[in-house]
Amino acid sequence: MIDKEQRKENRKVVVVLAAIGAVFLFTRLFLLTSVPRGLNVDEAGMAYDAFCLANYGTDRYMTWHPVYLTNFGSGQSAMYAYLASIFIKIIGFRPAAFRLPAVCLGAAVLIFGYLIGKETMGKRSGLLLAGLITLCPYFIMASRWGLDCNLFLGFFTMSVYWLMLAVKREKPGWFALAGLSFGFSLYTYAVSYVMLPLFLFFSFLYLLWSGKLKLKQAAAFAIPLAVLAAPLLLFIAVNSGYLEPFRTPLFTIQRMDYFRAGEFSLEFLQGNWGVLPQLLSSDLVQYNGFAEFGTLYYVSVPFLLAGIVLSLIRTVKSVAGRQYDGQTFITIMFWSVMSVVMVMRLPNINKANAVYFPAVYCVVLAFDFVLGKLPWKKTLTCGVGAVYLVCFLFFARYYYFEYSDDRYPQKYFENDLRLALDLVEEEYPRGTERNIYVDGYFDIVSQPYIYTLIRRPISPEEWLAKRDPADNSYDNYRFTVPEEIIPEELDWDGIYLMSSRNEEIEKLRTAGFQEREFHYWIIFSK
Repeated sequence: MIDKEQRKENRKVVVVLAAIGAVFLFTRLFLLTSVPRGLNVDEAGMAYDAFCLANYGTDRYMTWHPVYLTNFGSGQSAMYAYLASIFIKIIGFRPAAFRLPAVCLGAAVLIFGYLIGKETMGKRSGLLLAGLITLCPYFIMASRWGLDCNLFLGFFTMSVYWLMLAVKREKPGWFALAGLSFGFSLYTYAVSYVMLPLFLFFSFLYLLWSGKLKLKQAAAFAIPLAVLAAPLLLFIAVNSGYLEPFRTPLFTIQRMDYFRAGEFSLEFLQGNWGVLPQLLSSDLVQYNGFAEFGTLYYVSVPFLLAGIVLSLIRTVKSVAGRQYDGQTFITIMFWSVMSVVMVMRLPNINKANAVYFPAVYCVVLAFDFVLGKLPWKKTLTCGVGAVYLVCFLFFARYYYFEYSDDRYPQKYFENDLRLALDLVEEEYPRGTERNIYVDGYFDIVSQPYIYTLIRRPISPEEWLAKRDPADNSYDNYRFTVPEEIIPEELDWDGIYLMSSRNEEIEKLRTAGFQEREFHYWIIFSK
């Protein structure tokens, strides 16, 4: 029987979790389609592929159920597009459908992070962990836009919990569920092909050492994992030249225009020693983090460093005593990710996204240690919460209300091109009779053709039939402006959207085209 005090304590936990959940939903859904402003180029590519999958069962290149998307040639993990296609079916083709999968997997980090914290440190620490996941900048920013690799953290965290639960319950069915979850994780980010085997190797070695793994359990885990991993292994074989592309009734394995090999090497190790400070601050990509606040707030850094040491001590004790401790999985998770990041070409925040759950776990582990040594635990816990709440309020003011104006135009995020095209079609309504030339040399805008397909999606069959592979021009859209604008080469009925090439802009002016400024675009027409 649960006594009165226990019921009271459980009610408090439920109330706190409900409050955290409400704050989580607000921070993720408030201004979701306008912050960050526009669509990232990879987000836009994923969105159009998701539209094609939802309506035609193919990506934009007419590939039937691809295990890996071609995107702009070098590929993109497919899980995000398949999830977005479900939301497109439900709510239609709109920005919210592109971003809700990120919100959902952010919620997975919250839910399974709390459960892991509760399992290994207790309810109080589980609540602290859920609170930090809700309020820290990295978790907020990564769960508000559709970058495929950002799903990896949610799937990895969920998978670790299922493995932890399987060990606790000792039933093959739970191991099968864990294997299934790890298998699906492979479809969220190509780097998982390295990180997950490293994590699983050391995790199962640890389970064998501590006497917590039986052959039947290992087989139950391995079978669903192997089934889900097989198409990706075939994909690697095809793109390494060992097999020809092929299609099955369930999926297709195609060859990329260029295969990104050589992303990992020990020669990168020397240049990556300073990667942890970068991961805690910001990188060269503005949309990954703000140096003013840090990814986990700078107040977390001393606790993080202390937590890393504490987790290692706790893991060493567990291994030395051959006593199972679920916290060891988090230690292995952290060092598996960091080991891969250290030998990665140009690591950054989104590439290292799986490190942030074990990092925030280490922060809470240090809190838990300090609180265990001091009196006034409730007062100290409230004090810590207050500090993070203040940090969050400063961050939220900037992120929701100042970020869009302060950092735009933002490289690889495009919004104004779509608005400019809306204006063109409103003021010059001549349809496909009048060609629209878009300057493709502006480094803020990559792959401008994808934004026209986002504006008014057409079937992939229609797009491929009209597409010029040289520059992806189709219908009345042209994405190559002549290298040297001379009267003989000008389309005098055309409309030119220019943004970066000053010499060509002056020639259009000299040729007598009228101009109109629209944000960082200049619209030229006769």
